[in-house]
Amino acid sequence: MSGVFINYRRGGHSGVVDDLDAALARHFGRDQVFLDRPSLLPGQRFADALAERVADCDALIAVLHPGWADERQPSGARRLDEPEDWVRREIEWALADGKFVLPVLLDGAEMPTAAELPVTLRALAGLNAPRLRVAHRTADLAVVVAALEGVVRPDWRPVEPPEERAARPGGRWLAALTAAVAAAVLVGVPLLPQDDDWVGTDVLPYTLTAALMCCLLLCAPLIAVAAVRLVRRSVDDLERELHTVRHRTYIRGTWPVGVGLVLVGVYGALRGDLGMVQALVLLLVLGVAVARAAAADIRLRRRDDELWARWPHRLPDRVNRAELRRAVARLHLRLDRMTAPLSREQREKADWELDDIAGALRRTAREAARTRGLWLRRDHPWLCALYTVWLALLTALAAASGRAFADAGEGTVRRYVTLGVVVLLGVLLAFGTLEIAYRYQRRQRRELVRQIDGYRESLAARVAGMSLPPRVKATAPAPRPEEYAEPE
Repeated sequence: MSGVFINYRRGGHSGVVDDLDAALARHFGRDQVFLDRPSLLPGQRFADALAERVADCDALIAVLHPGWADERQPSGARRLDEPEDWVRREIEWALADGKFVLPVLLDGAEMPTAAELPVTLRALAGLNAPRLRVAHRTADLAVVVAALEGVVRPDWRPVEPPEERAARPGGRWLAALTAAVAAAVLVGVPLLPQDDDWVGTDVLPYTLTAALMCCLLLCAPLIAVAAVRLVRRSVDDLERELHTVRHRTYIRGTWPVGVGLVLVGVYGALRGDLGMVQALVLLLVLGVAVARAAAADIRLRRRDDELWARWPHRLPDRVNRAELRRAVARLHLRLDRMTAPLSREQREKADWELDDIAGALRRTAREAARTRGLWLRRDHPWLCALYTVWLALLTALAAASGRAFADAGEGTVRRYVTLGVVVLLGVLLAFGTLEIAYRYQRRQRRELVRQIDGYRESLAARVAGMSLPPRVKATAPAPRPEEYAEPE
């Protein structure tokens, strides 16, 4: 179980012992505190249970009441001189195992000298003992709890992430559907009926016009991805700053943009240039967009508050850049709120979160090393399907145009070569877009790993520095930053 073992001798001070037990249970958790009366089960062999609990505990509190060292049996023999005395045996076991032993002096008690103690207990006389006085019970209990925080592990568990939503539909059935649609397009489009009104004019067959439009539309995503790639440093810097702030802080800085877009839409709907139906549709779309944005804002604010109040949270298996950067920023803020030396709870939680971040970095590094095909299948299955169907449509339109030229008796090698070049250009545009996007996401992930790993190492060094043994006696439990609102 680990935790605290309370060693005491029964008598008129049992109420103070119960208060000590309750205070420790509130701070460290009920399962982390052992007191024989409430903790032993009916029918349990107390000798075995006591030996097991002392061996398993992090710390033992020896409650010393007035006359503790001179407590005697009815026969007149001093109880501490008896090897079978349970108070003596429990302290002996703890000292022999190198446990943290904390003597606590009740009202009127004095620390016994080494000469007053059996040989096996004389190390107890050299330990500094806090007092637990009835008149100062709250303050004295806080001192005892603070003294134990460095060695006792509170009862905590990391918060598991919510079950990840099922992956976007993909896999074999998406591949089969894409192949079926592409085959239908390749077979069906060339069979579409065409007139020959364009023959002898400067007009092109509508299939060729559609093919050229398909090829032209493929330029748009290429230009967008290339533009982001060219200004990647500015985009990455902005993204990094936005990822480290809370959602409400982000909204405070960007709400004028959203309000401006809504006002432009309302102005356009109410000017009268649009018909009544179009204006109503536009207002309805704007209303739905605002409602969805408000719902998302409430949800994300609650998520931020929960991630701060319940600590630590395990990162999901597939963690994105924003989640990883925000986890590092929250840990940095927590350390700002903590004071050295860190309690064992704070050390363990911080170390656990640092290990969790390291695990997320390893997963991110593996994602950066994926092949192009695996990246497309895992991250963008629908985009891969869309480009496949799109290129199939472009090829089919080119084939239909070639058939139209052949039926009109105007099929020439130059025209067929031109149609092939159109198809080849479309393929190059599609693969060029995907290649630029693949290289950009790979560079982003590698840069993220390098950046976050540097932050993690600095935070680990900071935790280690704040975990050094205290130079002064702690007078109160360490504050828990998750109990307060997250700073901006």
